[in-house]
Amino acid sequence: MKLLKNAYVYAPQDLGVRDVLIGGSSILMVDKDLSLNIPELEIIDLKGHILTPGFIDHHVHVTGGGGEAGYHSRTPEITLSELIKYGITTVVGLLGTDGCTRSLENLYAKVNALEFEGISTYMYTGSYRVPTNTITQTILSDMVLIDKVIGVKIAQSDNRGSFPTDEELIKMLSDIRVGGMISKKGGILHMHMGGLESKLDNVFRLINDYQFPINYFEPTHTARTKELFKEALKFQKMGGFIDVTTGGSKFAPIHEVFSYGLENGLNLNRVSLSSDGNGSVPKFNNAGELQGFGSASCKSNIKVIKDLIDYKILPMEKVIALMTKNVAKFLNFHKKGEIKIGNDADFVVFDNEMNIKDVIAKGEFCMQNGEIIKKGFFE
Repeated sequence: MKLLKNAYVYAPQDLGVRDVLIGGSSILMVDKDLSLNIPELEIIDLKGHILTPGFIDHHVHVTGGGGEAGYHSRTPEITLSELIKYGITTVVGLLGTDGCTRSLENLYAKVNALEFEGISTYMYTGSYRVPTNTITQTILSDMVLIDKVIGVKIAQSDNRGSFPTDEELIKMLSDIRVGGMISKKGGILHMHMGGLESKLDNVFRLINDYQFPINYFEPTHTARTKELFKEALKFQKMGGFIDVTTGGSKFAPIHEVFSYGLENGLNLNRVSLSSDGNGSVPKFNNAGELQGFGSASCKSNIKVIKDLIDYKILPMEKVIALMTKNVAKFLNFHKKGEIKIGNDADFVVFDNEMNIKDVIAKGEFCMQNGEIIKKGFFE
């Protein structure tokens, strides 16, 4: 057992100074001034530090992304250390543009490898293409029979996508809905949003004409353009949940996006952040000419979190919820996203300047005093 003492806890709600008792991979107690007589209890004094839930990044290309400029432009697989050092204790992996040389079988193997190495993992079936890639021939059976699959990834309003018809989408959504019911996973259509003028047009049709429940849709990259973000706010006001990418294409720095959103009715309980980690990032010169490609980093999450706090856009508890409680609630991760009794013992420890000092996943230190102590098999 471990006792985390004297931490300032954002659960993500502000609890003030608390002690947290961990037994195995679970949180056993959260209270003030715990004094326990337990043999071999490990006590860690976190006085002067901030304790938050571990981060949930639900859009990471764990097997790599890219490939738009040829085979050599495929980005590499992510390592455990790359996730840990940015406080990610739960990750959802997915495919990108390339659903040919990148397979769902390889994705399933990778998320299981990361789980074995020490964090919690899930995945989306599908890719940009419709009819969508699956492992078991159907979306329904992927949802029901494959433990890691929590939903489906597609591309919308992007010239690299397949421009699915309303009928194709409603069949996919029906599979997701029934699969989620049977497997108790919820089920999500995770939509990569491109920059085309169509934006969320077909989503609104499916909700209005087919009366399909809005809670099965999740548009991501919603700050790619200002017009798309306006539509995302409209979607959210109808009861939808949206995701904002911390790296990659955006019409303004993300703290400014949130400031604009708050002025226009953004609901902070139905929005999240994700990194697009290890996706490809085009690089342009001052003339707008493509110069090459880079790889997105999960580090962008930390920059955005700091910016939202430093620019006083949001209070600490609201910022932390964007990658913890909000995501867990939307994705039906019942034991994640909050520091409370019975939940998984996943934590990030910050100093007062919001630098990550420790990361705990499943009750075990993966990073301590700024040093990564749990690495991937080949690191």
